[in-house]
Amino acid sequence: MANAHLGRRSEGPNLCLGMADYAPVLDFIDKKWDALTRSARVDEGTRIGLPGRYVVPSDGAMFQEMYYWDSFFTSLGLVGTSREGLVVEMADNMAYLLDRFGVIPNASRYYFLSRSQPPFFTQQMMLAWSVKNARGDRDSMTWLAHMVALAEAEHDTVWLGNAQPHDRLIHRGLSRYFDINHLDFLASCESGWDHSNRCDDRWLEHAPVDLNSILAVYETDIARAHMILGNVDSAARWSATRDRRVRTVRSLMWDSDCGCFLDYDVANKRLNPTVSLAAFYPLWAGIATKPQARRLMIEWYPKFLKRGGLVTSLKAKNGRQWAYPNGWAPLQWIAVEAMRAYGFHTEATEVMRRWCDTTAEVFASTGAMWEKLNVVTGSERSEAGMYGAITGFGWSNAVFVDFARRVAP
Repeated sequence: MANAHLGRRSEGPNLCLGMADYAPVLDFIDKKWDALTRSARVDEGTRIGLPGRYVVPSDGAMFQEMYYWDSFFTSLGLVGTSREGLVVEMADNMAYLLDRFGVIPNASRYYFLSRSQPPFFTQQMMLAWSVKNARGDRDSMTWLAHMVALAEAEHDTVWLGNAQPHDRLIHRGLSRYFDINHLDFLASCESGWDHSNRCDDRWLEHAPVDLNSILAVYETDIARAHMILGNVDSAARWSATRDRRVRTVRSLMWDSDCGCFLDYDVANKRLNPTVSLAAFYPLWAGIATKPQARRLMIEWYPKFLKRGGLVTSLKAKNGRQWAYPNGWAPLQWIAVEAMRAYGFHTEATEVMRRWCDTTAEVFASTGAMWEKLNVVTGSERSEAGMYGAITGFGWSNAVFVDFARRVAP
């Protein structure tokens, strides 16, 4: 798709840094992986034992277990390195949790079994399969067949469940975030956006646009895996399942008046007007039409683009860390891949450069990598939310590595 350059470089960091400027950050991250890697093979207290090693988000007191969607984004910085075996081990850990509990919990603690997190299992599966295939593992096809069977079970039982403990199917084949305790606050925790200004704090009454886009990718991944395995009929069936979801998301979640994808308020039979970076998920998933993608980019990309990257939402709400003025590494990555998928390569590169430059500047001043950044001012002084300012940090490290590979000369 042909496109004009929608961003303005003058609003970004003062300098366009290069690999030499990123080197201190990359060196820090390379050494930090060992400090963030854990091995806990047996249950101990509330912690669930896992067969393989895993990377935790932080080396501080918090987040010392394996988290579901964090693990995928963390894996992006491990592929192509001497530690890429961890990508397979974390995929195997997810499979173990599915085998044992019938769900991949929010994280590997017993008290997290009441909910899951954004379902990136098939993305982890395909990333791990690429690692196994590249290194010539003889069991890669058998492994993939086992993983696909588990993915199908998670899809049908967890994400399309319509009764306790997985009452997520909500409207016209679309799903919602949920928690077995049936509390909106905890359902928002399953979204990973804990906590934001989305859904008016009525998460159980919404079909979120990000979740249903992820599920479209989930269904695409299953179809692709079946094609790799030679299961043509199964691949066609899953492609048809994905196509039905795509049609529904397009018809329910696109607001033609404002030119944006929004969460759908099932209780009130209308779109929720809160605009957030979740609007880019349908582009990442290949759901948007080309005209929809172009309109989103023309009307909303310049509003989200700030000094340090893309801001999570356009409005602040006290105590909500997944909102203005914060930027989050996984959302930068999703938005970048969304733009690239529709031909907006200049804009995608602009986001990667701003994020990497700001991360490098903040690292130079603080000596740390942060869970989130204030992308408006370009600093670590973000809206802290309930959990405070956390250093470490798994997905921030990984997304920086992935972006730096692509933008640094």
